Amino acid sequence: MAKSFHIKLRHSPESIFAKVQLEAKNQGYVLNGDAVKGAISGSGIRGSYKFNSHNELILTILDKPMLLSWATIEKTLMSFLAE
Repeated sequence: MAKSFHIKLRHSPESIFAKVQLEAKNQGYVLNGDAVKGAISGSGIRGSYKFNSHNELILTILDKPMLLSWATIEKTLMSFLAE
């Protein structure tokens, strides 16, 4: 079961992408793509992301471990964006 998160950003995707990529790597995730679109995977989670022209990140989780709650996934992925 896939689930999408829409996250409004305070800064442009280009200005935060390198930080998000580094934070994801530090937490054991792999981010393949750029400041437009790509894929994310790690800890049994697999998904895709894209940034739209309204400084919004659309993150779609395609696969997750059964015992991992959506709230935990959202909290973990949001930590990549923490300033």
